[in-house]
This record gives sequence, C-alpha cells and structure tokens, in this order.
Amino acid sequence: MRTTEAGAIDLSIVLCTYRREDLLGKALASIRAQAIPSGTRLTVVVADNSDDGSAASVVAAADAASPFEVRYVAAHPANISVARNAGIRATTSPFIAFIDDDEELAPGWLEAVVKGLREHPHDVFFGGVDPRFETPERVTPAIHTLFSRQIEAPSGQDVVALGKRSERVITVATCNSIFRRATTLADDEPFNPRFGHAGGEDLDLFCRLQARGRRFGWLPDARVSEFVPATRCDPGYLRRRFFAGGQVYAEAVAGNSPSPLATRWWLRAKALVQLGLLALRYPFVRRKGPAAEADFRYRWAGVLGKLSLGSLYPVYRETDPAKRAAS
Repeated sequence: MRTTEAGAIDLSIVLCTYRREDLLGKALASIRAQAIPSGTRLTVVVADNSDDGSAASVVAAADAASPFEVRYVAAHPANISVARNAGIRATTSPFIAFIDDDEELAPGWLEAVVKGLREHPHDVFFGGVDPRFETPERVTPAIHTLFSRQIEAPSGQDVVALGKRSERVITVATCNSIFRRATTLADDEPFNPRFGHAGGEDLDLFCRLQARGRRFGWLPDARVSEFVPATRCDPGYLRRRFFAGGQVYAEAVAGNSPSPLATRWWLRAKALVQLGLLALRYPFVRRKGPAAEADFRYRWAGVLGKLSLGSLYPVYRETDPAKRAAS
C-alpha cells in the first residue's frame, strides 16, 4: 500500500510510557476509536521505558481488540530519548506520530493528520493540546500555558522552533506531533539521550531540524486532550520543571547554533538582564495576588535555568514516581 496506492499513507503512532497503565489504556482506546481514512495503514508502537515491562499486558489487550497492529517494544534504560529512539527503530513507516501516554486523541484526529500529510509539504506537523486538570482550582495562567498548545491559525500555517518571540507562536514539542521520517528522523539517534532525564530532547531535535531548513506546520483539527494530575500542579515541582526547562532551552539553542560556546554565554547575559527586569517588576506582581506571584516564581526559575552553569536537572528522574514523566 505504501508505494503502490496513490495518496496512500503508512503511519505509525509511537507512545512512550513509564508505569502509567491506566492512562496508556485510555490513550490506546482513543486511537482505536478513530475512523481510518481510505488508503491509510496504521500501526501503533508502545515503547515501554520501565524496567519491569509494566505496559506489556495493556499492549497485548489493545492489540487483540484493535483492527491494526499494536506493537510492544522494551526501551532500556529509563530515559525518554531512549524510548523515543526505540519507537522509531521499531517501525519502517514513512510517517511517524508521537503522542504521550497521558493524552487521548479527539474524534477526527487521524482524518485531520492524513489530510494534512496529503495537502501540505511540511516536514513536521503539530496539533493542539487541551489540558484536563485534576485540580483545576490550582491552575494559574502559567500552568495552563505550560500544558496547552492552542492557537487560531489555518491548516498548514508555518510555525518555528527558533526565531523572534513574535514568530514562536507555539512551544514545539513531540506531544501530538507528526514527522516525515525521511527528512527528519534519519539520524542514528534523532533524540539525544543527554536530554533524556531533563526533557528538551524534542526541542533539541526541532532546533537541529530548523537549522537544516526543515519546515514545521500547524494542524488545527488534529487535537488531543492531556490529563494533568495534581502532582504536576505542585508549586515545588513546577519551579523545578521551569528551571530544567530554562536549562534545556539554552543548551538546545546554543548546541544547534554555529557558535555554541558564544551563544551559550550570550544567553546567560540575556538571562542576567531578564532577572534584573523581573526583580523590578516583583513589587507590582505581589499586589496582583497569589496566582500572579506563583507565576512570577515559575518564570524566575526558568530564567535561572538559562543562567545555570551546572548540569541539566533530571526532573524526569526525581525520586517520587508520581513526579516522573514519560512525556
């Protein structure tokens, strides 16, 4: 089908998972509920990043109930980049989508993806992410932005990983993304394991791809919902996550620039200026209430991450399993 049928689409959906069997089962059920467009071949690959193979039984049950293959892959050691790379190696499909194990596809997701792949020339596509918060009363604007991807733009609108702030209309990430394999995933290890415990492995890849001239596009009708547990709205966790996010942003941008060392120190200099400006704003922020002050502290942590001279903070390897992420 892949080579003989005009307009045929051979797509693999890769889910990386780490001990979230209930959520994984819901994610797989949402894929199973999709209408499969004519001329589309679908495969699902689950890359299990746990040491005990905890997802194997969930995958076996999903495979038995699905009209398409649901394939199980063990991915060791625990490292999100290792899991993503294992998922890529487990399929030969020319199109590969990534969703997280805490996400569920909205109705029509697959139809929107296939339509986008047939109509637009971009190398990577991104769809919307709608968060479902376990504790919505704790959500501040910064938290909502962190777990969301929402813009008003037509199908095929160009988006970027790097550029002026006005050009970076979304945060590019692998959650709900679709790749043309030949132009984007040809490296031996597309996702760098160095980022695998701190996150940012996807930003590192997108920076690399943009430097190579690859194009990114928006698919407004390819939406997913994402479950956000109470632990991910914990202020301490969020400050650590924003700090790690600042670190990996600086490392990814500098590492994919023509002059990595100079760029890294330039980013640190900019971070110092940002800290000064934030400090001047703090008295006004305090007057706006606890939510505004919490968001200020998250932003402060992110800027400190950009300034950091230390190693990447392993936010995905924290001791409490509830705070770990396979996304």
